[in-house]
Amino acid sequence: MRNQKKRKNSTGPFELSALLLLWLTIFGILGFLSAFAYFAPQIPDPQNIITRRVNEATKIFDREGKTVLFSIHGNEKRTIIPFEEISDYLKKAVVVAEDANFYSHYGLDLKGLVRAVSINLRERGFSQGGSTITQQLVKNSLLGREKTFSRKFKEIILSLQIEQKFEKDQIFWMYLNQVSFGSNIFGIEEASQNYFGKPAKELSLSESAVLASMLKAPSYFSPYGSHKDELLDRKNALLEKMFELKLIKKEELETALHEEIKLASPVPGGILASSETLTPAHSS
Repeated sequence: MRNQKKRKNSTGPFELSALLLLWLTIFGILGFLSAFAYFAPQIPDPQNIITRRVNEATKIFDREGKTVLFSIHGNEKRTIIPFEEISDYLKKAVVVAEDANFYSHYGLDLKGLVRAVSINLRERGFSQGGSTITQQLVKNSLLGREKTFSRKFKEIILSLQIEQKFEKDQIFWMYLNQVSFGSNIFGIEEASQNYFGKPAKELSLSESAVLASMLKAPSYFSPYGSHKDELLDRKNALLEKMFELKLIKKEELETALHEEIKLASPVPGGILASSETLTPAHSS
């Protein structure tokens, strides 16, 4: 009886992994193209993000035209201001707090997105967004906050399109003028006037860090609420991070950590009232 040698399988683990990756890539591309073809008719024109009309508050000034005595508004209090009239401290603080890679990515933070998807799959929900500043702008301005796959897919496509149409500073300017700071306060100018009684261009480093620290959950971290200590802890951590990234100097950090924060007293109806001085918890 003649022995027949069995032919060995020449496909090893490396080849199998490469083949599997290739097929996953192909199916991923096909899936993306299919989803894009399906949702394309439902995706708004990204140009609408800058041409749309937004609500602004009507203000009544004192006889010298300098102090706002009363603010008449509907559902949103908002005052649109130029990018140049926003404190540089505020710009730096918001980028570090919300999207540290904003000026280097193209609308998506892939590491953050993968991390968010992993957490959502593990928790079987949509608790993590992994959203960049561009994605937040799209979500708040064009799509709404519905937590569905279709809305997230549209958000990704629009974010990529907007990054192609607008400069980074334009995108950041739109974001800062529309982002929510709790209640019916929208945009950095209204937030600055409401919480500190001053224009956004005059915000100090410490005040800027407070506002940036509120963005994660504006109502929860309200300086007038019961989680003030948590807000101040976030503010100090943000200041430390800004120093680590070499966005502020050591002297600026120390000053901001120890600075007394004066909040404008909130009064129903929007009439400007006297301010109170708060001493924040700070690092030694």
